[in-house]
Amino acid sequence: MIITYNQQHLIAETIESVLTQDYDNFEIVVADDASTDGTREVILDFYNKYPDVIVPVLNEKNLGITGNSNAAFFACSGELVAVLGGDDLFLPGKLKAQVALFEDPKVVLSYHPVDIFNHADGALIFRTNTTEKERINNVHDLISKGGIPGASSVMVRRSACPTHGFDPLFPVVSDWIFYIEVALQGEIRELPGVYGKYRKHGLGASDRTFELLQESLLTVDLIAERYEHDPAIREACQQGGYRYLLGELFRQVVKKNKANVEALRPLFLKYSSGNKRTMTNLLFGILRRPMIFNVASGVLPRLKNALKRQV
Repeated sequence: MIITYNQQHLIAETIESVLTQDYDNFEIVVADDASTDGTREVILDFYNKYPDVIVPVLNEKNLGITGNSNAAFFACSGELVAVLGGDDLFLPGKLKAQVALFEDPKVVLSYHPVDIFNHADGALIFRTNTTEKERINNVHDLISKGGIPGASSVMVRRSACPTHGFDPLFPVVSDWIFYIEVALQGEIRELPGVYGKYRKHGLGASDRTFELLQESLLTVDLIAERYEHDPAIREACQQGGYRYLLGELFRQVVKKNKANVEALRPLFLKYSSGNKRTMTNLLFGILRRPMIFNVASGVLPRLKNALKRQV
């Protein structure tokens, strides 16, 4: 399933990356969220060329990311559903290799590394899941590590998905809790090798992280509440919230936004205890010193990718 909105100049390349896969038994559900730039016409052109493969879902009004995701999801007829953003790409061999993993009936969710690239010049920015610390081996990892980087790598078993689809309680970042609910039904399996490309252009939800902070933290709060009698799940939720906040703290320090940094402090304390709470108080005390704050905002961008692999 592909979700798209106002991606007229990108959606054709995305659809082509699926059409050229060396696997025959698939449909391409493309849900357009009432685009105003000609995206719909591009989709219909592909539908006219490939009516047996393309399934257009053309919303008459804008539903938002979660609403559009549900429009696409409920239009899918297959037992396996692969997720793709309207500006991202599948690489050759992806579908055939990933479908094979689901021959094991215990597998309900699969993912693979992706290359994050700069839209402006095509340069590689970062490759996900190259170290053991980054890998998602089970639902506890999925929660504690803050989700799966490069969401367009995910394939799920339809029968393991929540019957309500993507939860409208989360207007934008509903994919994380959706994948958690799927993973609770079985096993996660990583597909070795890079089989996708994620386009970075400063227009997506991943670039509005502070704005979406409460929505993201609500994910771990709800899971912890639903599984309050499972200590391992609750601990994973605590770790997931703390890890998410660490990433946001990094971004706000780099942006030199002192007000947002200070606003994060009470949230950190909510998701920390013991030694971690002591370290949190120490960290924010240090960052209140102007000289250290300025040095950190200058140094951290150069350490971004190295830190991402260690946290």
